[in-house]
Amino acid sequence: MTARLLVLAIGEAHQLFHVLGPALHLHRMGIQVNCLVSTHWHEQIVRMHAPELGTGIIRSALMFTNQPLHKCPPRLLNLLLGLRAVLDCDAILTPERTSTLLRRVLGKRCPKLIHIPHGAGDRAKSYDERIGMNDLVLVAGTKDRDMLVHRGILSGDKCHVVGYCKFDLLPADVPDYFDNGLPTVLYNPHFDDRLSSWPAFGEAIISAFSQNAGMNLICAPHVRMRGRSRQLFERLASQYSGANMRFDGGSLDSINMNYTRYADIYLGDVSSQVYEFLRLPKPCVFANAHAVDWQADEHYRHWRYGKVANSAEDVVARVASAIDDHPDYAPAQKQGFDSAIEKAASSPSEGAASVIHEFLGRELRAG
Repeated sequence: MTARLLVLAIGEAHQLFHVLGPALHLHRMGIQVNCLVSTHWHEQIVRMHAPELGTGIIRSALMFTNQPLHKCPPRLLNLLLGLRAVLDCDAILTPERTSTLLRRVLGKRCPKLIHIPHGAGDRAKSYDERIGMNDLVLVAGTKDRDMLVHRGILSGDKCHVVGYCKFDLLPADVPDYFDNGLPTVLYNPHFDDRLSSWPAFGEAIISAFSQNAGMNLICAPHVRMRGRSRQLFERLASQYSGANMRFDGGSLDSINMNYTRYADIYLGDVSSQVYEFLRLPKPCVFANAHAVDWQADEHYRHWRYGKVANSAEDVVARVASAIDDHPDYAPAQKQGFDSAIEKAASSPSEGAASVIHEFLGRELRAG
């Protein structure tokens, strides 16, 4: 009997990069793979990076077309309207956690739930109790496995370290966005105003960079930025966009690691994209806009990878010295990255697919 796997893409499009590689390898291993997509961005990403899965695309009943990348239909409603596809599979592979509701709604009729988190960051949300409702969880590194097991969210036999599957889908070439030889700073504030540096520091940082002819700036917030923060972003993008400044409120470039590979210096707060940037050790600066007492807080461990600035003025000064300061932080960056994202023997996606394939075979044999 051929196992049937449903890739559930009901969250924002950036999440899909974390499960698409394993899904493609499972398809090649003989698993029947369908992808329930909820926006035209999901469909475009599948067709671009895994065209073999194109025949298995299922459009959700709430399919969003011609909408910005940061918008997607309500997850819960989309999930409930997709129950026919859910009940027609043996297992669900998903990068989000709303789908764990299926366990409560469907009970014993619920397919097996397989989860690959969409990132390797440190904030508290990375260790959501709902993760424990999955039957199998594949994480990028020992950091997340140890945290999930230590907190009693998962047992060790349910959690496997496979590496960072998104790395298998990187575009071959990164565009040269500025072509002027100047160092480029990527400013990547988080979407949650309670954690983000954007509401307090954003305008002052952009204003300062607009007067700095010696550096380029890419301002690419997390795609889920909403409300007043997004309004501020759009106003500043209109006001300051120029030769040495690029504003991106949500494009494929902002989620496919083009910016994290292109930039020379990372400026951020709590986004997990810092680990994507540190695939190669490079200078980092972190903006502490909420006077966080972070030194002993495990959810801010990535702030050990560069200088921490407590004001907008301090941000600019620390960015200016970040390249010279980098040798002081390179060892911590390498150690932290190796803990967060394990180097895979082959491709992470192949390793993840092998674990899932074995799991599905075992579950089918068990009836």
